[in-house]
Order: sequence, then C-alpha cells, then structure tokens
Amino acid sequence: MIEGKNVELDQALAMGLVNKVWATETHDAFVRKIIDYAHDLAPPNKASRAVGAIKRAVQSGGEMSLEHGLALERELQQALFNSDDAKEGLAAFTQKRKPSFRGR
Repeated sequence: MIEGKNVELDQALAMGLVNKVWATETHDAFVRKIIDYAHDLAPPNKASRAVGAIKRAVQSGGEMSLEHGLALERELQQALFNSDDAKEGLAAFTQKRKPSFRGR
C-alpha cells in the first residue's frame, strides 16, 4: 500500500487481498454475480449481524491492543449469542434443517 504498486487480479487473490475474481462477458453479468454474492451474505442465507460483527472486530480490533481487541470480540460475541438469529441457528442445527436468518 505504501508503494502504491498495482497488483494483478490473480496475485491479489493468492495474497488474500480479494475473496473472489469473476470473469464475465458483460457488465450486466458481472453486476448479477456481485448481487448474487451479496445475497449469499445476507438473510435468510447468512446471519448478517454475525457478518457485521466479524467486520467490526477485524477493522476496529486492528487499531487496538490485543487485550482491548479480545474484549471487543467478547462483547460482540455476547450480543450475537443473545440475538434471535443465534436462537434460529441453534434450533436449525438441532432440528437438522437449514436456518432461516432474519438479521435480528
């Protein structure tokens, strides 16, 4: 980042700078893939509160001491365990069904 070097897509993927690289023929096909990917991260497929907590822990935790970062992670985890989505996730697991999260 300091040097401002450009990185090829395949290299960025190998370095972990990006999660996905999609080759598409048209702009519309690319946008469709992005929207589909975003839907996979949101209810009912994923617990969006958990995704948000992960992002917050990583972004904020990197600017804190290890002790404070771990404290933030515990606070976020406790809030998630008290959520309706956590109850749904546990119920779905014990009932051997796919969860349906609502972002609550």
